Amino acid sequence: MRLSLGTIRTRTESNVAPKFPLHLGVTSNDIQTIGFLFLVFLLKRMKLYLAIVMTLLATPTLAQQIPVDVENDPRYNSVCWVQNSAEYRALTTQIYRMAFTQFCIGLKDPYWSADEIQLSEGNFEQKKPAVILDVDETVLDNSPYNARNIELNLKYTTESWTAWCQEEKAGPVPGAVEFVRAVEGLGAEIFYVTNRQDDVRQSTLNNLKKLGFPVKDNHLLTKNSKKGRGGDKLSRRALVCKDHRVVLLIGDNLSDLFSGMEDSNTEQRNQVAKRKVRMLGSRWIVLPNPVYGSWERALPDGKEALITKSGSDSGGKK
Repeated sequence: MRLSLGTIRTRTESNVAPKFPLHLGVTSNDIQTIGFLFLVFLLKRMKLYLAIVMTLLATPTLAQQIPVDVENDPRYNSVCWVQNSAEYRALTTQIYRMAFTQFCIGLKDPYWSADEIQLSEGNFEQKKPAVILDVDETVLDNSPYNARNIELNLKYTTESWTAWCQEEKAGPVPGAVEFVRAVEGLGAEIFYVTNRQDDVRQSTLNNLKKLGFPVKDNHLLTKNSKKGRGGDKLSRRALVCKDHRVVLLIGDNLSDLFSGMEDSNTEQRNQVAKRKVRMLGSRWIVLPNPVYGSWERALPDGKEALITKSGSDSGGKK
Protein backbone atom coordinates (compact mmCIF):
# COMPACT_ATOMS: atom_id res chain seq x y z
CA MET A 1 0.00 0.00 0.00
CA ARG A 2 1.38 3.41 -0.99
CA LEU A 3 0.29 6.55 0.81
CA SER A 4 0.79 9.94 -0.67
CA LEU A 5 1.92 12.64 1.72
CA GLY A 6 -0.85 14.77 0.36
CA THR A 7 -3.50 12.45 1.72
CA ILE A 8 -2.39 13.03 5.39
CA ARG A 9 -3.40 16.19 7.21
CA THR A 10 -0.48 18.02 8.84
CA ARG A 11 -2.71 19.70 11.45
CA THR A 12 -5.55 18.10 13.36
CA GLU A 13 -8.55 19.65 14.98
CA SER A 14 -8.82 19.37 18.73
CA ASN A 15 -9.81 15.88 19.94
CA VAL A 16 -10.35 14.69 16.36
CA ALA A 17 -8.27 11.86 14.92
CA PRO A 18 -6.79 12.50 11.45
CA LYS A 19 -8.94 11.13 8.62
CA PHE A 20 -7.62 8.91 5.87
CA PRO A 21 -9.24 8.45 2.48
CA LEU A 22 -11.75 5.60 2.74
CA HIS A 23 -10.61 4.14 -0.56
CA LEU A 24 -7.32 3.18 1.14
CA GLY A 25 -9.20 0.95 3.55
CA VAL A 26 -7.59 2.46 6.71
CA THR A 27 -9.97 3.71 9.38
CA SER A 28 -9.41 5.54 12.64
CA ASN A 29 -10.13 2.27 14.47
CA ASP A 30 -7.33 0.65 12.51
CA ILE A 31 -4.94 3.39 13.60
CA GLN A 32 -5.92 2.89 17.26
CA THR A 33 -5.40 -0.87 16.96
CA ILE A 34 -1.96 -0.41 15.41
CA GLY A 35 -1.04 2.04 18.18
CA PHE A 36 -2.19 -0.41 20.84
CA LEU A 37 -0.17 -3.25 19.33
CA PHE A 38 2.90 -1.04 19.12
CA LEU A 39 2.47 -0.08 22.79
CA VAL A 40 2.27 -3.76 23.76
CA PHE A 41 5.42 -4.40 21.77
CA LEU A 42 7.26 -1.61 23.62
CA LEU A 43 6.09 -2.84 27.01
CA LYS A 44 7.33 -6.34 26.27
CA ARG A 45 10.72 -4.97 25.25
CA MET A 46 10.88 -2.86 28.40
CA LYS A 47 9.96 -5.88 30.50
CA LEU A 48 12.80 -7.80 28.91
CA TYR A 49 15.28 -4.98 29.56
CA LEU A 50 14.08 -4.70 33.17
CA ALA A 51 14.57 -8.44 33.68
CA ILE A 52 18.12 -8.18 32.34
CA VAL A 53 18.94 -5.25 34.64
CA MET A 54 17.53 -7.01 37.69
CA THR A 55 19.54 -10.12 36.88
CA LEU A 56 22.74 -8.10 36.62
CA LEU A 57 22.06 -6.36 39.91
CA ALA A 58 21.43 -9.67 41.63
CA THR A 59 24.61 -11.22 40.29
CA PRO A 60 27.58 -10.87 42.70
CA THR A 61 30.46 -8.82 41.43
CA LEU A 62 33.79 -10.44 40.75
CA ALA A 63 35.16 -9.02 44.02
CA GLN A 64 32.20 -10.47 45.91
CA GLN A 65 32.66 -13.89 44.36
CA ILE A 66 36.31 -14.12 45.43
CA PRO A 67 36.39 -15.41 49.04
CA VAL A 68 38.32 -13.25 51.52
CA ASP A 69 41.21 -15.04 53.21
CA VAL A 70 40.58 -13.53 56.64
CA GLU A 71 43.42 -15.42 58.32
CA ASN A 72 45.98 -13.62 56.17
CA ASP A 73 44.71 -10.21 57.28
CA PRO A 74 47.31 -8.67 59.64
CA ARG A 75 44.51 -7.72 62.05
CA TYR A 76 43.06 -11.22 62.31
CA ASN A 77 45.00 -12.65 65.26
CA SER A 78 44.80 -9.50 67.38
CA VAL A 79 41.04 -9.06 66.86
CA CYS A 80 40.42 -12.75 67.54
CA TRP A 81 42.45 -12.49 70.75
CA VAL A 82 40.38 -9.56 71.97
CA GLN A 83 37.08 -11.18 71.04
CA ASN A 84 37.71 -14.76 72.10
CA SER A 85 40.51 -15.21 74.62
CA ALA A 86 39.93 -15.71 78.31
CA GLU A 87 43.29 -14.00 78.81
CA TYR A 88 42.06 -10.68 77.43
CA ARG A 89 39.04 -10.68 79.73
CA ALA A 90 41.14 -11.67 82.71
CA LEU A 91 43.74 -9.03 81.91
CA THR A 92 41.36 -6.07 81.59
CA THR A 93 39.41 -7.14 84.68
CA GLN A 94 42.68 -7.45 86.61
CA ILE A 95 43.80 -4.01 85.43
CA TYR A 96 40.58 -2.35 86.54
CA ARG A 97 40.75 -4.06 89.94
CA MET A 98 44.30 -2.78 90.34
CA ALA A 99 43.15 0.67 89.20
CA PHE A 100 40.52 0.74 91.93
CA THR A 101 43.15 -0.08 94.55
CA GLN A 102 45.32 2.76 93.27
CA PHE A 103 42.36 5.11 93.23
CA CYS A 104 41.65 4.42 96.90
CA ILE A 105 45.28 5.20 97.76
CA GLY A 106 45.27 8.42 95.74
CA LEU A 107 41.89 9.50 97.09
CA LYS A 108 43.28 9.67 100.62
CA ASP A 109 46.33 11.70 99.62
CA PRO A 110 45.45 15.34 98.76
CA TYR A 111 48.91 15.86 97.22
CA TRP A 112 48.40 13.04 94.73
CA SER A 113 47.74 13.92 91.08
CA ALA A 114 48.03 11.89 87.88
CA ASP A 115 48.37 14.96 85.65
CA GLU A 116 52.02 15.98 85.18
CA ILE A 117 51.26 19.68 84.66
CA GLN A 118 48.90 19.84 87.63
CA LEU A 119 51.45 18.03 89.78
CA SER A 120 54.21 20.48 88.87
CA GLU A 121 52.05 23.59 89.39
CA GLY A 122 50.57 22.50 92.73
CA ASN A 123 47.66 24.13 94.56
CA PHE A 124 45.21 21.34 93.76
CA GLU A 125 44.81 19.85 97.26
CA GLN A 126 41.34 21.25 97.86
CA LYS A 127 39.92 20.34 94.47
CA LYS A 128 37.34 17.60 93.98
CA PRO A 129 38.82 14.22 92.95
CA ALA A 130 38.31 13.02 89.40
CA VAL A 131 39.27 10.15 87.11
CA ILE A 132 39.91 10.69 83.39
CA LEU A 133 39.37 7.78 81.01
CA ASP A 134 39.81 7.34 77.29
CA VAL A 135 36.81 5.78 75.51
CA ASP A 136 37.72 3.45 72.64
CA GLU A 137 39.32 0.18 73.74
CA THR A 138 39.43 1.61 77.29
CA VAL A 139 35.76 1.53 78.22
CA LEU A 140 34.13 0.72 74.85
CA ASP A 141 35.05 -2.40 72.87
CA ASN A 142 34.94 -1.70 69.12
CA SER A 143 36.26 -5.08 68.00
CA PRO A 144 33.09 -5.85 65.96
CA TYR A 145 33.92 -2.88 63.72
CA ASN A 146 37.38 -4.28 63.04
CA ALA A 147 35.99 -7.79 62.58
CA ARG A 148 33.63 -6.51 59.88
CA ASN A 149 36.47 -4.82 58.06
CA ILE A 150 38.48 -8.02 58.11
CA GLU A 151 35.55 -10.08 56.85
CA LEU A 152 34.88 -7.64 54.00
CA ASN A 153 38.56 -6.95 53.27
CA LEU A 154 38.15 -3.25 54.06
CA LYS A 155 40.48 -0.74 55.66
CA TYR A 156 39.59 1.84 58.27
CA THR A 157 37.92 4.95 56.90
CA THR A 158 36.50 7.98 58.68
CA GLU A 159 33.14 7.33 57.01
CA SER A 160 32.84 3.71 58.13
CA TRP A 161 34.06 4.58 61.63
CA THR A 162 31.48 7.35 61.95
CA ALA A 163 28.75 4.96 60.80
CA TRP A 164 29.88 2.40 63.39
CA CYS A 165 29.82 5.00 66.19
CA GLN A 166 26.32 6.04 65.16
CA GLU A 167 25.12 2.45 65.53
CA GLU A 168 25.79 2.79 69.29
CA LYS A 169 26.60 -0.93 69.51
CA ALA A 170 30.07 -1.00 71.05
CA GLY A 171 30.28 -3.30 74.06
CA PRO A 172 31.99 -2.68 77.41
CA VAL A 173 35.62 -3.54 78.03
CA PRO A 174 35.51 -6.22 80.77
CA GLY A 175 35.81 -4.65 84.22
CA ALA A 176 35.24 -1.08 83.07
CA VAL A 177 31.61 -0.56 84.10
CA GLU A 178 32.19 -1.96 87.59
CA PHE A 179 35.27 0.21 88.09
CA VAL A 180 33.63 3.45 86.99
CA ARG A 181 30.57 2.84 89.15
CA ALA A 182 32.71 2.03 92.18
CA VAL A 183 34.86 5.14 91.74
CA GLU A 184 31.82 7.37 91.32
CA GLY A 185 30.35 5.79 94.44
CA LEU A 186 33.33 7.06 96.42
CA GLY A 187 32.67 10.63 95.32
CA ALA A 188 34.91 11.08 92.29
CA GLU A 189 33.83 12.84 89.10
CA ILE A 190 34.21 10.78 85.92
CA PHE A 191 35.47 12.41 82.71
CA TYR A 192 35.78 10.72 79.32
CA VAL A 193 38.40 12.34 77.09
CA THR A 194 38.17 10.82 73.62
CA ASN A 195 39.45 11.51 70.13
CA ARG A 196 36.05 10.74 68.71
CA GLN A 197 34.82 13.81 66.84
CA ASP A 198 31.97 16.11 67.81
CA ASP A 199 29.67 14.67 65.14
CA VAL A 200 29.41 11.36 67.03
CA ARG A 201 29.29 12.88 70.49
CA GLN A 202 25.60 12.20 71.09
CA SER A 203 25.89 8.66 69.77
CA THR A 204 28.81 8.05 72.13
CA LEU A 205 26.84 9.39 75.09
CA ASN A 206 23.95 7.09 74.18
CA ASN A 207 26.24 4.08 73.86
CA LEU A 208 27.87 4.70 77.24
CA LYS A 209 24.53 5.16 78.98
CA LYS A 210 23.06 2.00 77.41
CA LEU A 211 25.91 -0.02 78.93
CA GLY A 212 25.43 1.45 82.38
CA PHE A 213 28.40 3.83 82.48
CA PRO A 214 27.70 6.88 84.64
CA VAL A 215 28.28 9.87 82.36
CA LYS A 216 27.25 13.50 82.52
CA ASP A 217 26.73 15.19 79.16
CA ASN A 218 29.38 17.86 79.80
CA HIS A 219 31.88 15.25 81.03
CA LEU A 220 32.34 13.68 77.61
CA LEU A 221 35.11 15.73 75.97
CA THR A 222 35.37 15.00 72.26
CA LYS A 223 37.97 16.19 69.77
CA ASN A 224 37.64 19.36 67.71
CA SER A 225 40.99 20.85 66.70
CA LYS A 226 39.32 23.96 65.26
CA LYS A 227 37.92 24.75 68.70
CA GLY A 228 41.17 24.12 70.56
CA ARG A 229 40.47 20.51 71.55
CA GLY A 230 43.40 18.80 69.86
CA GLY A 231 44.21 15.14 69.49
CA ASP A 232 47.00 15.31 72.10
CA LYS A 233 44.31 15.69 74.82
CA LEU A 234 46.40 18.21 76.78
CA SER A 235 43.89 21.04 76.41
CA ARG A 236 41.00 18.85 77.51
CA ARG A 237 42.85 17.51 80.53
CA ALA A 238 43.64 21.12 81.43
CA LEU A 239 39.90 21.88 81.46
CA VAL A 240 39.33 19.09 83.96
CA CYS A 241 42.27 20.23 86.11
CA LYS A 242 40.81 23.70 86.60
CA ASP A 243 38.35 22.44 89.19
CA HIS A 244 39.45 18.86 89.88
CA ARG A 245 42.38 16.88 91.22
CA VAL A 246 43.04 14.10 88.72
CA VAL A 247 43.60 10.90 90.72
CA LEU A 248 43.98 8.51 87.76
CA LEU A 249 44.49 8.65 84.01
CA ILE A 250 43.40 5.50 82.15
CA GLY A 251 43.79 4.62 78.47
CA ASP A 252 44.95 2.07 75.91
CA ASN A 253 47.46 4.43 74.29
CA LEU A 254 50.25 6.13 76.21
CA SER A 255 49.28 9.43 74.59
CA ASP A 256 46.11 9.16 76.73
CA LEU A 257 48.38 9.65 79.73
CA PHE A 258 51.22 11.96 78.76
CA SER A 259 52.68 13.86 75.79
CA GLY A 260 55.53 12.82 73.53
CA MET A 261 53.99 9.55 72.36
CA GLU A 262 52.78 10.68 68.93
CA ASP A 263 56.31 10.41 67.58
CA SER A 264 56.59 8.37 64.38
CA ASN A 265 59.75 6.62 65.56
CA THR A 266 59.36 3.46 67.64
CA GLU A 267 62.69 3.79 69.46
CA GLN A 268 61.98 7.37 70.50
CA ARG A 269 58.49 6.42 71.74
CA ASN A 270 59.96 3.67 73.88
CA GLN A 271 62.62 5.97 75.30
CA VAL A 272 59.98 8.53 76.32
CA ALA A 273 57.91 5.80 77.96
CA LYS A 274 60.98 4.54 79.82
CA ARG A 275 61.55 7.98 81.35
CA LYS A 276 57.93 8.10 82.51
CA VAL A 277 57.85 4.67 84.16
CA ARG A 278 57.58 6.10 87.69
CA MET A 279 53.88 6.93 87.24
CA LEU A 280 52.91 3.80 85.32
CA GLY A 281 50.82 1.35 87.29
CA SER A 282 50.21 3.83 90.10
CA ARG A 283 48.61 6.97 88.66
CA TRP A 284 48.64 5.97 85.00
CA ILE A 285 46.80 2.79 84.03
CA VAL A 286 47.30 1.23 80.58
CA LEU A 287 45.01 -1.30 78.92
CA PRO A 288 46.09 -3.65 76.11
CA ASN A 289 45.20 -2.86 72.51
CA PRO A 290 47.01 -5.08 69.99
CA VAL A 291 44.76 -4.00 67.09
CA TYR A 292 45.72 -0.36 66.48
CA GLY A 293 47.28 2.71 68.06
CA SER A 294 50.20 5.13 67.89
CA TRP A 295 52.60 2.19 68.23
CA GLU A 296 51.40 0.84 64.88
CA ARG A 297 52.00 4.09 63.01
CA ALA A 298 55.54 4.24 64.40
CA LEU A 299 56.56 0.76 63.22
CA PRO A 300 59.44 0.42 60.74
CA ASP A 301 58.54 -1.08 57.36
CA GLY A 302 58.27 -4.81 56.81
CA LYS A 303 60.82 -7.07 58.48
CA GLU A 304 62.60 -4.06 59.94
CA ALA A 305 59.96 -4.14 62.68
CA LEU A 306 61.06 -7.64 63.72
CA ILE A 307 63.66 -7.97 66.47
CA THR A 308 65.63 -11.18 66.02
CA LYS A 309 68.12 -10.69 68.86
CA SER A 310 67.02 -11.72 72.33
CA GLY A 311 67.52 -9.52 75.36
CA SER A 312 66.51 -6.23 73.67
CA ASP A 313 64.07 -4.11 75.67
CA SER A 314 64.37 -0.81 73.82
CA GLY A 315 62.07 -1.61 70.92
CA GLY A 316 62.84 -0.62 67.36
CA LYS A 317 66.49 -1.41 67.93
CA LYS A 318 68.15 -4.61 66.74
